[in-house]
Amino acid sequence: MKECPQGRAVKGSQKWLQEMVDVCPELLDAAIQRETNEISAPIRWVSPLADDNFKEYRDGAFLAKLGVRLDKVPLGEFWPRIGPCWDALGRTDDGQVILLEAKAHVCEMVGSPSQASEKSLPLIRESLETVKSYVGMRSSSADWTTSFYQYANRLAHLYLLRTLNGVPAYLVNLYFLNADEMDSDRTFVPQTIAEWQSAITLQERFLGIRTRHPLSQYAIHAFADVNDIKRALKTSSEWSSE
Repeated sequence: MKECPQGRAVKGSQKWLQEMVDVCPELLDAAIQRETNEISAPIRWVSPLADDNFKEYRDGAFLAKLGVRLDKVPLGEFWPRIGPCWDALGRTDDGQVILLEAKAHVCEMVGSPSQASEKSLPLIRESLETVKSYVGMRSSSADWTTSFYQYANRLAHLYLLRTLNGVPAYLVNLYFLNADEMDSDRTFVPQTIAEWQSAITLQERFLGIRTRHPLSQYAIHAFADVNDIKRALKTSSEWSSE
């Protein structure tokens, strides 16, 4: 089984997310709260943490890290083992839980289709079809196990926690601006929110997801500028050297 990432990253969304959680979590909280007033502050991030080797979590381990129990519909009845690795996990003092997925360039959004085994794929398809029906797709023909599968399976886990088990969960999709170290002939690195929003619209149209649906207020698109993180890191370094 492929392990979830751990260790300090050197570039991309993983690097900048680690820096935010470790050095300037207030910037991460602010990015989220600019897009919603439903999540209270401050958020206590439980991964990725420097003293935990920046480890990411999946399956029952991500639930344990959040202190969440699924008493109505267990994870194993909804999704097979080797589920998504969460880029970051957080909690608020009043029990809200945040599942976070980060992106630094547009190609990350498309991702790979499901690599599930023949044994696991039927349960995945069944659960995705349930979520498709719940969010009121424009078209039932889109195959959620192909392009944009990563977003589809994250939305499915939000549905499992919030809708099936009553857990006050939020899915935060965090998009970095100006992650220039990822720029190449094969990638497009957005410098504006509008550029990311165009890609988000394409994703939702491909999946057939309506702009407003029963999970939309809990599936948040937030944006953070790498230049702001660099400034925060510089300030932190200057303070620590004094």
